[in-house]
Amino acid sequence: MIQTECTIDVRYYETDLMGIVHHSNYIRFFEYGRIKMLEEIGLPISEIEGQGVMLPVVSTFCTYKTPSRMGDTLRIVSSVESMPMAKMKIKTVIYKQSSNNPLTPQGEIGAVVAEGEVVIGFIKADTRRPCRVPDHAAHIMEKYF
Repeated sequence: MIQTECTIDVRYYETDLMGIVHHSNYIRFFEYGRIKMLEEIGLPISEIEGQGVMLPVVSTFCTYKTPSRMGDTLRIVSSVESMPMAKMKIKTVIYKQSSNNPLTPQGEIGAVVAEGEVVIGFIKADTRRPCRVPDHAAHIMEKYF
């Protein structure tokens, strides 16, 4: 299994009129975690794309648990539980790690903010047809499974 963690600070522009993170931003946080995960294992997306393979999003799913606000630091845990073939499923759990916002109850620190998954596919850049995970990427990832 591949599992990595990273953090992100909630910024003002990510909040709505209620002062909480707008729901659409969690999909961006999922993407941030996914990009960081691939970089951490030595497989940046630019390297995959350099081999003529693109990674379109096939589906997303997110459940919202606890609101987060500007000033909160979120911990993003991304994981891949099985070796990708033509698709890769990335599960993500976002936790409230800390807060500099007085409106964030201290009891929420450590709580799950959101969780879900993103499925990405592998397609050939020139034909836009589905393909298997590139050999170089498979070689890097197989050591985790």
